[in-house]
Amino acid sequence: MIFVILNILFAVILIWFTMMIDVKTDEEKIRPLINITLFVSVVALFNAASVMISFFNNTKISSVIGTLMLLMGAMLSVNYALYCLMYPKFKSNFLTIAFQVIFIGCAVYILFFQFDSLIVTSENGIVITGKPMDLPITIEGVSQITWMDLYYVIYIALLPLIGVLSLLVKMATGTQIVYRQQTLFTILSAVIVWGIFGLLFWVSKSYPAFAMYDTLFTAGLVLMVLMLYKSVTLSESFDVKSVLVSLGKFFYTFLFEAILAGVLFALLLPLRQEQPVQFVLFYLLGVLVILLIGYNLAKFLRGRNKNYDSKYSRRLEEKLASIDYEDSSDVVTQNVVDILQETLDVSSVEILIELKERFLSVAYSSTGLEVELPLDTNTFDLLLNANRSVVFKSHIESDHIYQGVQNELTGLFEKTKSEALILLREGRHIFGVLFLGAKRNGGAYSDYDFDTFQNLYSYFFVIGYYMKNIANESVVGTVIRELQMSGQIIQSIQENIDIINNPKVDVGYISVSAHNLGGEFVDFIRLTDERYIMVIGDVSGKGINASMSMVILKSLIRTFLSETKDFKELVQKVNYFIRMNLPKGTFLAGLFALVDFKENTMYYINCGVPALFMYNQAYNNVIEIQGDGRILGFVKDVSKIVKVKKVKLNPGDIIVACTDGLIDSESLRGEPFGKDRVQKSIHENMAYPADKMAKFLHSELLEFTSKELEDDLSVIAVKYLKNVKA
Repeated sequence: MIFVILNILFAVILIWFTMMIDVKTDEEKIRPLINITLFVSVVALFNAASVMISFFNNTKISSVIGTLMLLMGAMLSVNYALYCLMYPKFKSNFLTIAFQVIFIGCAVYILFFQFDSLIVTSENGIVITGKPMDLPITIEGVSQITWMDLYYVIYIALLPLIGVLSLLVKMATGTQIVYRQQTLFTILSAVIVWGIFGLLFWVSKSYPAFAMYDTLFTAGLVLMVLMLYKSVTLSESFDVKSVLVSLGKFFYTFLFEAILAGVLFALLLPLRQEQPVQFVLFYLLGVLVILLIGYNLAKFLRGRNKNYDSKYSRRLEEKLASIDYEDSSDVVTQNVVDILQETLDVSSVEILIELKERFLSVAYSSTGLEVELPLDTNTFDLLLNANRSVVFKSHIESDHIYQGVQNELTGLFEKTKSEALILLREGRHIFGVLFLGAKRNGGAYSDYDFDTFQNLYSYFFVIGYYMKNIANESVVGTVIRELQMSGQIIQSIQENIDIINNPKVDVGYISVSAHNLGGEFVDFIRLTDERYIMVIGDVSGKGINASMSMVILKSLIRTFLSETKDFKELVQKVNYFIRMNLPKGTFLAGLFALVDFKENTMYYINCGVPALFMYNQAYNNVIEIQGDGRILGFVKDVSKIVKVKKVKLNPGDIIVACTDGLIDSESLRGEPFGKDRVQKSIHENMAYPADKMAKFLHSELLEFTSKELEDDLSVIAVKYLKNVKA
């Protein structure tokens, strides 16, 4: 009964599997697999029925069901052969139809005109008999050849073999690694079926107690379906050497020591009865020696196979995070390349940056590559639209997304002699591409590589952005080629703002770095003559790393504004970018404000700014209006925790925002400057221009602390001068 249940279970699982892949996948190449899976499920059901009927000794019904099962098996074999012959483009034509008609017709003739019976017994398993063939010649050693022998040759051996041979030819001529690995899985599906069929037949005929085991031949067909599904859905190659190394590690980590311990136990077993104490001592000592041998062997093999260690993600992240951007540009670039070549074991690294508008030029090449790539191509447009930042050459033929640009994308990889690319972009603006050559160990770029590049994309982004600012001198406003990210550069970037030019307001600001390099910034962005975005931000960290993040964010905010008109969505995008693209541990505390001069209203979102003051002329009082705020970069989605607030602006009102460098700086006695002193300064200096008010706060802080600044400081002051009624 168990054989009936197992076959029914196989059929149910396959039918469910067919429905699942049909719903989840709409790719055309899945359709032939669905047909094969349905044939296998029907074969399993007929097999279960024939086994069940065998309990009632009804040979006629058993033979009818057996005939139908064998016919389904023949149709399965024909479809499998066609699947292999047409792979990977499954398009029917006259030849494929003729192929089906000929071989299915042949099966019909054999099974309906030259077939005797199919019975299943517990003593003999499956027994199939066919009519003898009248051959003009006799074969020595063969008593009688039946039509069922011809059936076996055609549908179990010949047709699958034709399919496998065609796949071997395609595998040998294919250039894409993933395509060859897909083909390998398809070939293995036939090998598995042959192996299981042969094993079950041998066991069934050699051991009478296991005679019924040949009714489980459907298990081989189920495994075949799973292998075919793996082949169809495989979109990224795997490193065969890494797989073998992993198996080796498993052996010497677990099996090696266990086997030696077992052998030692067997050798010492005679001592257990006569000398139990010595047995325990010798065994424990032996196990200790085995553990020491295993430890040193594992250590030795790790050293020999370090290039094949696929679990490099943490190591790569640590090395990328340790890059010191205060070194010269040549040193930084060489460090980056060394890290990539040593950790990824790649043969080449090419970094192309947008040095002139809409063209990528070589900023670094480990092979002396000289090439210029236009950005206005279908390939780059498709990658942007599909939101693909990491692409492997092995993806091109297996991923349907690239079908429209297969030749162009292949040409891009060939031109750069690379196997992988990482797109560096700000929103929809591509500013660089990192090309990686083939792995020196001959391995393929795997799913693990893909996930690692995606997870560490922020580090690649920062590297590219750094190189863009180093290589493209016009961006950073300096004519010195060998520059560092100095205070002069930061100042030039800070001054790249849209000064608010509106008769209703007077705006002043100050942003000072405590140690020449810092992560604070102030920005004003013009939307229209009547609407401006105002940002004050403090990026976590110190020195060059904070400065790099600041430069990136300042640029990204403007990029995002070209993509969205929603104020809250802008902040959400900035938060998501910090979380996903900047190095881990990067956060932004600040304020985003939208000033609408037509409506005399300021909309603002507090993102962790310590203080936002408002002087209200009507009440002659300075109050805090910042409310609760959430620092950006802690979580992916801040849509539910950031709130847009608004305040009406009237003539004489003053808005002052500042970072914690002003509020928290301490005097020599350890007393913080505090909010009260800021409020007092606003009261005392409100008659001065906004620019003077910001500078007065800086001067008062220096006088209060009596020492150099220990933290960066930024202040924005906005004085509302005139209210023009519509």
